[in-house]
Amino acid sequence: MLHEAPTIAAISTVVYAVLGRPRVVVRADDVLLRNVVRDVSIPYRAISDIDTRYVLTVTTVDGRRHQAWAAPAGGRIRASRITPDEEKALAWAGPLDEIPSSAALRSDAGAAALAIRRKWQALPDDDPAGSSAQHNPARVEIRWATGVLLALTVSVVACVVAAFS
Repeated sequence: MLHEAPTIAAISTVVYAVLGRPRVVVRADDVLLRNVVRDVSIPYRAISDIDTRYVLTVTTVDGRRHQAWAAPAGGRIRASRITPDEEKALAWAGPLDEIPSSAALRSDAGAAALAIRRKWQALPDDDPAGSSAQHNPARVEIRWATGVLLALTVSVVACVVAAFS
């Protein structure tokens, strides 16, 4: 059993990192994209575009694109089932068949994008001089998931030691 514990720990760490860790957290001042091995904190003032084509992608004013593992886009079949309530929530002015399937509220990417857009578009325009946030955007913070990386490193080293002992 002692020789199997490092393998179980390594597998458990990978399962947690891939299935349990990723999420999109819409907070008061920023959006947090928690991915497998890193976290990206994006202030709303730094956002220039939100896309849901394949996965939720937040583009910042410096042109960098940050994707969320936790918010995949829905398939084409979901687009045919967009309800009038979803159309109202999306504030879509055109015909229903022109709504991208990835923007449907029943897709993870669409629901997350709507929540982010609402906070982003509700920002007050507190710059009377007319210069936009693009000239002085808020700082995007990228942090490695040191706990996950450390647990994986220790368990893999333990697997190697157990294999040679």
